[in-house]
Amino acid sequence: MRWPFTRAPAAPTDGPGAEHLQALLSGDPQRIQGAACAIAQLHDPLELDALVPWIERIAQATAHVALGGALFSNNHHLQFALRRLRFWEQRTGCLCSLYPHYPFFDPRREAARGHVVIQGLAEAEGGWGQAHTVACATCATRWLAIDREYHYPWWEWRLAPPHPHGARPHA
Repeated sequence: MRWPFTRAPAAPTDGPGAEHLQALLSGDPQRIQGAACAIAQLHDPLELDALVPWIERIAQATAHVALGGALFSNNHHLQFALRRLRFWEQRTGCLCSLYPHYPFFDPRREAARGHVVIQGLAEAEGGWGQAHTVACATCATRWLAIDREYHYPWWEWRLAPPHPHGARPHA
């Protein structure tokens, strides 16, 4: 047998997920971070399906790359992107269940992308910021997404309380 057959297969350079995959395998911290941030919020089934077979190779290729980050480790973006891919691979539920695990899901942006429907807006507990009541467009799970800030905006996601007496707002 010739040596090339023992090497890992080459990563695709075109098609769904190829651009992100090439960036993640590049060794370039800026490209890795950019791709990780994109994958962390990715909903496209074709791209997610294309990236899943590469999870372990991505993890190995990025294991010792210093991604930096002053107030928030940029490695968190990468680890969450890998978590999202593993979640997708296992098909254990709706992607919305990952909202509480990544602080950069802006409910307004999620609504603009069609992933959630904003059902209500109120002042956040304690009087700072807004609390968005949203429903997942895929599974209808209701969430409370609360504006937070400390040197940068972020969002705290938690399950919304049930509607009183089973009443539901009109969408």
